[in-house]
Amino acid sequence: MTSLDQAQRALEAAQRSPHDLGLCIRAIRLLEVAGMRAEAHSVAHAYAKRHDAGEAGGAALLALVQRAEAVRFEAGVALMREGVDEDAIFVLLHGDARVRRLGVGELTQLPPGTVVGEIASLAGTARTASVYAKGPVEALRFLPAGFAELSHKLPGVYARLRETGRARLVAQLFGPTSIFGALNGLERAALFEQCLPATLAEGQEAVREGEPGHAICIIASGMAEVWRRGADGERRVVTTLGPGSVFGELALLYDRQAN
Repeated sequence: MTSLDQAQRALEAAQRSPHDLGLCIRAIRLLEVAGMRAEAHSVAHAYAKRHDAGEAGGAALLALVQRAEAVRFEAGVALMREGVDEDAIFVLLHGDARVRRLGVGELTQLPPGTVVGEIASLAGTARTASVYAKGPVEALRFLPAGFAELSHKLPGVYARLRETGRARLVAQLFGPTSIFGALNGLERAALFEQCLPATLAEGQEAVREGEPGHAICIIASGMAEVWRRGADGERRVVTTLGPGSVFGELALLYDRQAN
């Protein structure tokens, strides 16, 4: 049950960060649940106005929040799992969540008002990390179609989600534990801008044994198997790579064939 005090604090947080979509959505929902509908409408229309949208934009945002499904997760339960193809987007209402990646461990913690899952949902890819409830978590669950519909009324929403998703992806793929850990934040962001996205179908080869290296590849989502041909000519799996794994760097840097 949302109290008036919780709703008021959510409103103040949204006012302090007026361009933050997650905080705006959280404030709208908590204000409505607390019976403060006029304030909820005011938040929605103010957000739309800041993004150069009119009454239709504010109404679309309100409708999106009102239709969203409220879900609850107990401590330790996964909101989403790394590598899974699932397209739901969440906004945390109450409670914190932990972001973890296989082979790396905990990447960060997410407070209430955070949009979660937008990277994979908007890109149409598998989850790049797992997200677990730190304690009891309440969240709103959205389908990507709802955000796509909203973007027609509020074009700035997609750009904002893409911006926050990009920042989180940079932190995940180019963080301190990666091979790019010695770079500062600006250098990592600049490197990310040089990356070209590519989607490979199941079974498609990214690098072929014996061919010259031509690129350094970083897995953003999904899993890849590394094969090597043995003395008998049979191909065998050497290892499996997941999100954040880098390959192709040795062949490229030393101008030699992939092995």
